[in-house]
Amino acid sequence: MLGGCGGGLEESGPPPAGEPLGAHEAALCSGLSVSSLSLSGVSTWQGEMAGGGRWAVAGGANAIRLEYRVDGALRSSDERRPDVDPPPDANPNDGSWYFSATGITCGVRTFEVKAWPMVIDSAGNRTVCWDSPRAVVRTVTENCGATAVTASTYHTVALAQDGKVWGWGAGLFGAIGDGTTTDRIAPVQVTGISGVKQIAVGSYHTVALKTDGTVWTWGYNSSGQLGNGTTNNQYTPARVMALSNVIAIGAGGSFSLAVKSDGTVWSWGDNWCGPLGDGTETRRLSPVQVVGLSGVKAVAGGTNHSLALKTDGTVWAWGRNSMGSLGDGTASVRLTPVRAQGLSGVSSIAATYWRSMAVKSDGTLWMWGDNRLGAIGDGTTTDRFTPVQVTSLSGVRAVAGGFGHTVAVKTDGTVWTWGSNNDGQLGNGTTTARLLPGQVTGLSGFLSPGSGQTHTLGVKQDGALWAWGFNNSGNLGDGTTTSRLTPVRTVGFGP
Repeated sequence: MLGGCGGGLEESGPPPAGEPLGAHEAALCSGLSVSSLSLSGVSTWQGEMAGGGRWAVAGGANAIRLEYRVDGALRSSDERRPDVDPPPDANPNDGSWYFSATGITCGVRTFEVKAWPMVIDSAGNRTVCWDSPRAVVRTVTENCGATAVTASTYHTVALAQDGKVWGWGAGLFGAIGDGTTTDRIAPVQVTGISGVKQIAVGSYHTVALKTDGTVWTWGYNSSGQLGNGTTNNQYTPARVMALSNVIAIGAGGSFSLAVKSDGTVWSWGDNWCGPLGDGTETRRLSPVQVVGLSGVKAVAGGTNHSLALKTDGTVWAWGRNSMGSLGDGTASVRLTPVRAQGLSGVSSIAATYWRSMAVKSDGTLWMWGDNRLGAIGDGTTTDRFTPVQVTSLSGVRAVAGGFGHTVAVKTDGTVWTWGSNNDGQLGNGTTTARLLPGQVTGLSGFLSPGSGQTHTLGVKQDGALWAWGFNNSGNLGDGTTTSRLTPVRTVGFGP
């Protein structure tokens, strides 16, 4: 239900005597004006917009007409007489206004209040002086809850429930996508993109998949990771024109991945050690098909290696393998896909730096690759060249990883972390590393995790975002650059 609140007329003494109005509008309105119109504040919260302010008329006007617009559309209108007990400002012809409306959708909204002087005579006839308007305009952001969050070394990207994308942290090379290279300590909306269903980030670039099957990229492009045929950086989203009918995306350090509806995998960008999977180490400025893969439903990228999850529940990998990140039992570079040993029944995958992760349909978590800082969670710092189960965790829903730490969300909504902790990325109030998973206390009702190099994030089921760890570039989105050893709310998401 929409409408202005408190819109009734309040008498402030007898109306002026005289003949009925209407026939003499031009003469009556001569010299009448809205002498002031102020907006003391306007805000949105969970789909409701509210605002208030004051007004004053001059030149014989004894009332005012107010109209309230959201994004140019008229929402409600008001007629008001001066306040019965105005402030002691020596003006008997002023008053206050207040507006509220529900059903405000997410995004950047424009609110306008417009006012005209009025004369109301003793018979109740009304004359609105339409030639003498006054207006104030304010923009305000109504954020949705988040559905997913992901991060790189220094910037963070979130997908909102309305399909819009938000970014914050380091704006280097245009990675945030707001048209600038400015660091943002709180979320800003990515320019010119909507209808997004999946996001992925590399070191300094971002990839988005829209519901129409198109892929859009922005940020750093030194190796062609944006897929636009050039090495020019892009500060706002641009479509990868060579791709359509895409159902899933991924991103590595300086390369990008996409799965088409026919189950084939396509890749572009940096190809040192073969993360593009085309049988070469030649960088590609536009998408090429990964050799020998079909029936794929999801992909993920680390610094120099790639993973693919097939519909049969098997995992395939290619690229750099010096610490076992491909899971094939060797340290050999693979320029085309090989199967990760011993894995079946996998429901989701993730990759980070030189480490790989898989969640099976039974809720068990399996990891392999770099374990120098204990991020595999098996109680050791030994690299693993084939997948090993994180035996101390069960009921895992999703997993994400940073440089030397890992975060998992269980089906009961709890959050668990392990590995390195120099910047508080484990969220346990210390900077002490852990070789086995530990629960982040005080967190419940979570849906999915995200992780940057040394900061960690989580999305709650109600759409709220929480973050902790390294924050020098504003990567936590809490409005500060203060690193956090325990979780804090990212501003603007959820109730």
